[in-house]
Amino acid sequence: MDHLETPAVHRLLTSPAGRLLTSRPFEAFKTRMLPREFGVVRARAAADVALGAGPEAFLREVDAPPAPHLHDRIERALAEYARIRDAYDETMARWNSVFWGDYESLPDERVAIERQRREISQQRAKPSSVFGFLTRDHYVPSVKFEIPDPDDALVRWHHELAEPERLYGFSETRASEEFPRIERSATVRGPGTVEYLLRFTSPSPHFSDDATARVYEPADATDNLPTLIFYSGWGMFDDQLVYWPEEEYVARRLAPEGYRVILPDAPWHGWREPPGYYSGEPYIAKAPVGLFTLYAAAALETGVLVDWARTEGAPVVGVGGVSLGGIIALHVGGWCDEWPESMRPDVLFPVGMPGAVDQTLLSGELTRLLDIDSALDAAGWTGDALHEFAPLLNPPKTPDIDPERVFSFIGSQDEMAPTRTARVLLDEWGVPDWNRREWDCGHFGVLSNLIRGDEFQQTVRRELGAEMRDEQKRVTA
Repeated sequence: MDHLETPAVHRLLTSPAGRLLTSRPFEAFKTRMLPREFGVVRARAAADVALGAGPEAFLREVDAPPAPHLHDRIERALAEYARIRDAYDETMARWNSVFWGDYESLPDERVAIERQRREISQQRAKPSSVFGFLTRDHYVPSVKFEIPDPDDALVRWHHELAEPERLYGFSETRASEEFPRIERSATVRGPGTVEYLLRFTSPSPHFSDDATARVYEPADATDNLPTLIFYSGWGMFDDQLVYWPEEEYVARRLAPEGYRVILPDAPWHGWREPPGYYSGEPYIAKAPVGLFTLYAAAALETGVLVDWARTEGAPVVGVGGVSLGGIIALHVGGWCDEWPESMRPDVLFPVGMPGAVDQTLLSGELTRLLDIDSALDAAGWTGDALHEFAPLLNPPKTPDIDPERVFSFIGSQDEMAPTRTARVLLDEWGVPDWNRREWDCGHFGVLSNLIRGDEFQQTVRRELGAEMRDEQKRVTA
């Protein structure tokens, strides 16, 4: 019987040749390329709302300067992208009928349409061959900024600044009265896995869309599956691409061994990409408000997923994530005491994350690369103004989870998620030294270690297994 395969690029990255990923020259190259990569997807996001309006309207939507000399090339690019999007829309209509509709499909049919969806979704999401010339021959910004006025933000969020639990809390009453119904898609076979999607109305009052997550279970799944909920980094397209690193180095590596892995789409990411934006763009474009509204929504959605996993029989649930996902995990660990007990995780696995988001906005390497600092300055955000929002941006200085159940992984040379801020927070939380791992690398080196190594996965296996044994002892005592 047919099933989804591990992409060739992952096999290459984990081969001896993939050692290049851990080199300093590769990290420097990858860092330099970021503005161009995001410029391409900014152009695609603009095309999604400007098709048919002509090159001038397209460039205005991109937030790029006029370029009459490029109009002919832009016309051709838009026509090519329109063909891609038509193919995408047609494929998605068939995919939705198979995975969410009443259509009774066969397993091989679901594998085939899932492959087709991934391929055309990737062509639509990241059409470098279509719009790449713009990032070479014309200025295209990485982000179309919509930075709020700091005084307006203070007025709008003053209650939450005084009581952050208004934003991050999930009371017993609210949980019982508003707990969302979770829908499950049809399944598809992966490499030793059974995979499906979940969707439910986001519990955050600041998001009106469905939260979405992809679930991976062993092919011979039982009810008694230790579960890991793990978030990707900012700007990831998740399963809208053929290759999604977290799917391979976490989900498809652990699930065949008897674990359930849930990979959620953070707000504005993946399936939740809003029209006119690329995956994750509003998080940066609306800084700093976009940051903490995402953290709070993702934290509450994680609580829903923890509860769902327990109803599915999970004896232990861990929460983690890389980069942006690591910040979400820290917020979960810092606020979950405000939630019903069934929503609180047992273990935390934050990876490649800063400990102080306000400081990262001021001095992180991504701030300089994507001109976030210039956009914040132009809108009037000083260091003092950002620090006023620290209670919402930064994880709390004390955890709501046993610090001995927190296992962190960071890069000692990381300047995108500044290492010093992570160390300070882990010290404040009282996380034992033996629970902390520092790799001698920068931000992209952290991802390389996750992809090529096994240290993180061994820690997850060991700690979820230890928690499960402890839980069994408590039940039988």
